[in-house]
Amino acid sequence: MPRYFFHIDDGFHLPDEEGLELGNLEAAQAEATRAAGGMLQDHDPFTKSSSWQMVVTDDKDQLLFTLRFNMDRPAGPVLYKSLK
Repeated sequence: MPRYFFHIDDGFHLPDEEGLELGNLEAAQAEATRAAGGMLQDHDPFTKSSSWQMVVTDDKDQLLFTLRFNMDRPAGPVLYKSLK
C-alpha cells in the first residue's frame, strides 16, 4: 500500500516523518482535507503567518499536490459589497 506524507509549511517547515499508508491518491486527498480541517478547527494556524500550506508527497518525495490556505485582512473597514 502506498505511503503518503503530509508536510506543513507556515513559514516554518514541519516535515511529516511518518506518513500514512493509504489505498490511493483519492484517499490521500481525503485525508489531507480532513487533517487540514482539523487543524483549522483545533487551533488557529494563522497565528504565526497569514498563510500556510500542506504539501503532500509520496514515499519517493515526489510532490503530489498542495493545499494552500490564506487569510487576507483589510487595512481598515471595507464593505463586502465593494469587493464584488
